[in-house]
Amino acid sequence: MKIAMTHVDLPNEAKGGVAAQSHYLANVLVDQGHEVTMFTFSPVYDECRYQVHQYAIPTAIRRLRLQSFFFAACLAQTDFSEFDIVHTHGDNYLLFSCHPHLRTFHGSAIDEAKHAVRLRRRIYQTVIAGLEQVGSWVADANIGVSRATQRRIPAVSMIIPCGVDLSRFRPGEKADYPCVLFVGTVGGRKRGAFLADIFVREVRSRFPNAELWTVADQPIQGEGVVNFGKVPLEKICELYQRAWVFCMPSTYEGFGVPYIEAMASGTAVVASPNLGACEVLDDGQYGVLAADSALGEQINDLLANETLRSSYVAKGLLRAEAFDWQEITKQYEDIYLTAIAKSMQSKRI
Repeated sequence: MKIAMTHVDLPNEAKGGVAAQSHYLANVLVDQGHEVTMFTFSPVYDECRYQVHQYAIPTAIRRLRLQSFFFAACLAQTDFSEFDIVHTHGDNYLLFSCHPHLRTFHGSAIDEAKHAVRLRRRIYQTVIAGLEQVGSWVADANIGVSRATQRRIPAVSMIIPCGVDLSRFRPGEKADYPCVLFVGTVGGRKRGAFLADIFVREVRSRFPNAELWTVADQPIQGEGVVNFGKVPLEKICELYQRAWVFCMPSTYEGFGVPYIEAMASGTAVVASPNLGACEVLDDGQYGVLAADSALGEQINDLLANETLRSSYVAKGLLRAEAFDWQEITKQYEDIYLTAIAKSMQSKRI
């Protein structure tokens, strides 16, 4: 198949999980013999096995943070007729005459707005929520990454979860001292600073040699906190492998890719009971869901009890197999073929 895929940016310029998910999917589709072109604002880089069509973005648009809306306009002016199918990962609400057209929803903007900390982001996500509904109407098929997404966007007819690269995220040697890993932003719904405060007050008091490793947008101050900042993929895989516990106390996740990356790496997971974590961890079967008041206690229990920690590691490794990119890609291939067949049939009528 000749596939056009779209996302506003790629992992070389983005910190968001959707950029990584669209990138991984495009690469695996190429490995399966398909011809994929990514339409984006980002330049091609060495990890791209697919073709990249880079749109130019005016400086004023970037300065005003209007990339999403400008990207939608760019897509609307693009001729996709040479492709068998167009697969969008957002900003598709102007593609009224593009068929066949598949849209993946990686969560819902209304939930993003509900859990936003800053007013500007809450307003922005509220606007995007309305455009998501329009995007679901213009697409021929709508995929959600979770049941929570489907509940918010009724037009979603099929759930295909996010994927994880099991060849990269795999178990390795653990550190010889207690360490907790956090991946996310310091503020906002990811709550890295909140975790660091609990770590310093509750975890370090019980485990004086414990460290909190952060891969975040800015450094966090605190005794035992080690800030890695933005790191290459190889390093983050190593951190997942070496950590004893992974914790991301996010108030909202449409899915929660870091949870499956941690499980695939053989690391026990502690999460706040957000929508994505509850689904990915199957209501606590594959990882610990901890209320804010019990977060430090739950981390301490895992650090202190190797048997308990090992049991979650074993269950997490089994759970991660369900998100193998090979299986996820096969599901997308099947729905591509169905959408193409329906489009061809409608053209003959």
